[in-house]
Amino acid sequence: MAGGTGTRLWPASRKHQPKQLLKLIGDQTLLQNTYNRSLEWVKPEQIFIATTSSYAESVAQQLPGIAASHYSIEPCLRARGPAIGLAALIMHEQDPDSNFMCMWSDHAITTSEENYFIGLLGKLDQFLTAHPEYTITVGVKPEFSHTGLGYIEKGQPKKNELGLPLYELASFKEKPDLATAEQFLKSGNYLWNSGYFAWKTATLLDLYRTHMPKIYDILMQIKPHIGTPQQQKTIDELYPKMPTLDIEQGLLEKIKDNILTLEGNFKWADIGSWKVIKDIQSGPKANVTEGLVVSHETSGSLLYNYTDKAMLAAVGLKDLIIVVTPEAVLVADKNSSEDVKKIIAQLEEDKDLNKFL
Repeated sequence: MAGGTGTRLWPASRKHQPKQLLKLIGDQTLLQNTYNRSLEWVKPEQIFIATTSSYAESVAQQLPGIAASHYSIEPCLRARGPAIGLAALIMHEQDPDSNFMCMWSDHAITTSEENYFIGLLGKLDQFLTAHPEYTITVGVKPEFSHTGLGYIEKGQPKKNELGLPLYELASFKEKPDLATAEQFLKSGNYLWNSGYFAWKTATLLDLYRTHMPKIYDILMQIKPHIGTPQQQKTIDELYPKMPTLDIEQGLLEKIKDNILTLEGNFKWADIGSWKVIKDIQSGPKANVTEGLVVSHETSGSLLYNYTDKAMLAAVGLKDLIIVVTPEAVLVADKNSSEDVKKIIAQLEEDKDLNKFL
């Protein structure tokens, strides 16, 4: 899934070049990191890309090994319900027996734990093949009281032949306040909702028919054109008619039977803020730098300079985020970096400032 806009990572992430296309951690983009991680689990021909028409060309340049037929290209954003449905339809038309799992292009997993992660998904694939009726969500064992993520409440353990840590799914919880997040962590009965979901494509499309009939009806109008020269034209005409609906509210929260959560015990991060990028790369007092940067008596800060025409110099700073691009400069308290979205709101309201989005 590579169609998000990544507004909280402004000014590096922009409308024309969102975060998944950027080198924010290491020497590859977030998209390329996700693709290479997936290759440890599946073959290149088993990977499909869901993105928007605005980003499709850039994605293809970064991932030249993906066939054109393995793209699900959305002409506009309609949230994850329609996006996942369209991708599943395209996969199902090419392989009616396929297993489908969402992988998000802006997530990071600690390299030392990728083998565990890949092994877990391999067994999950086997479980779905043997038990095609199930919906599987992947929850991550929380490390701290995170208020920026949704949570999954575990139910009773589900015995299985593969020894997977599967549980009945008791409920989904919206992003909590700090006190509630601390209760979730203390109880040991809640997992971070990673957004990784898995089904047989046939099972998923049946669930759309039952729980999201408006989306399903449009998918069925698109279906006869999948794999033909009219595929993209038809999607462009019909997809904007989809209701904007997320997958949890539209489908997952409505499923009463055959829905499980898989507990993942690995270091994982949704790259949703500059603070996250800082924290997953260094300890609290160390700095993380990129580009032409010189610092003195500065600690706990992220200093990214994306221009080679100016130097970023920092003196006596603590716990700051400074991001320099040719068009804009961000200076923020590290612990307030998620509030970059409020700057975006101001830019959207002012026509003279729209050019900086």
